[in-house]
Amino acid sequence: MFFVLSKIFWMLVQPSHWLGFLVLATAISLLLRWYKTARVFGVAALLLLVLAGFLAVPLARSLEDRYPRPPWPAHVDGILVLGSGFDTALFRARGVPASNEGLWRIEAGFAAARHYPGARLVFSGGSGALGGAPFSEAETARLVLAEMGQDPRQLTLEARSRNTYENILFSKDIVKPKPGEVWLLVTAAMHMPRAVAIARKLDWPMTPWPSDYLTAPTGGGDLLSITGNLFYIDYVFHEWIGLAAYRLSGKAA
Repeated sequence: MFFVLSKIFWMLVQPSHWLGFLVLATAISLLLRWYKTARVFGVAALLLLVLAGFLAVPLARSLEDRYPRPPWPAHVDGILVLGSGFDTALFRARGVPASNEGLWRIEAGFAAARHYPGARLVFSGGSGALGGAPFSEAETARLVLAEMGQDPRQLTLEARSRNTYENILFSKDIVKPKPGEVWLLVTAAMHMPRAVAIARKLDWPMTPWPSDYLTAPTGGGDLLSITGNLFYIDYVFHEWIGLAAYRLSGKAA
């Protein structure tokens, strides 16, 4: 139930969706000759775009800077890579990996596994789609890692999880980490605060190992990059709302 409600709630509160709602409301008001109402909706849409332009990069950077990647640890027992919405059905249809920025999580996990050949490499990902999917993200990861030269004996796949909480919970059930073991947690830098809070709640100490950064350490964004700024704002709000929901439901520290 938590998974379904979270998906529906996000569809309703996503900032870029609100921009669409405001534009639609403006158009309908103009058709009905409600000019004052149309002006209000139009100004609100413009204000949302302006705020996204000024705030998108600073807000994204604030999340990405929370857990910087540390130097290579002296020893690592395992590496957990969290899934990121890979389209495995399209992969199977086209024969070519259909991915997104999250592919860099696989790259980061692969690089760490080569650095620590004695460590376990775990990829966790079922499907985050509301209606499910016929193939898991883990299937994409298996094929991509095989093409990269990953030793399958070092690899463990978790293919049931639908969200970050289940990623970590189900992976912990599989690998059963022992006290004192050193594990790297690989996920997007902006997603890391939520992932770390969940890992702490589940009593699985891990070293944050962020990947797929979207912002530079300094500098602002491009005010004219409307789609880029909306993407950043959506991502930031998704992480804020997700972390708040997990904490309120007792799923995150």
